[in-house]
Amino acid sequence: MLKRVIFPLLAAFALAGCATSSNTLDVTPKMTLPQQDPSLMGVTISVNGADQRTSQALAQINRDNQLVTLTPSRDLRFLLQEVLEKQMTARGYMIGPNGAVDLQIVVNKLYANVTQGNLRYSITTNADISITATAKNGNRQVKTYRQTYSVEGAFNATNEKITNAVNATMSDVISDMAQDTSINDFIKQNSR
Repeated sequence: MLKRVIFPLLAAFALAGCATSSNTLDVTPKMTLPQQDPSLMGVTISVNGADQRTSQALAQINRDNQLVTLTPSRDLRFLLQEVLEKQMTARGYMIGPNGAVDLQIVVNKLYANVTQGNLRYSITTNADISITATAKNGNRQVKTYRQTYSVEGAFNATNEKITNAVNATMSDVISDMAQDTSINDFIKQNSR
């Protein structure tokens, strides 16, 4: 009886110990919402996301003479689609199928270049995110947001430091999207 209880418990603890060295980065950028546009009267738009990157990796790093690939905790296209939906709802749009304008947010590039030596590390994160607005009348507009973020420090580039760099870069892109009115202007001109 005791063996039936002890061995599964030991196995569970052993597996829990293995899970602490994760290769997943918790991507949770800061959300910035734009001001509401009072001139919008019941305009419906549709929003979807796409990921055009050739690899799902956010970074690769050499640890203990092994190349480790770090991936995001969430699918980036759904994360950014959710962000864009919240931003457009905050502006005053309704989100739904068959909208006056279709928006697609595309991850073209999001990657952290990580280098580390014996005493120092360097992380440079590059983001390239675009929003394509396509109106029912055939008009189209593409707006691209690019950000670069660099940080250096002592010793090793931990997952937490890489995550912070990725989140800072994405937060800057999201803030740029909230402040930019070009997509909003395009929708207002083409939804009548």
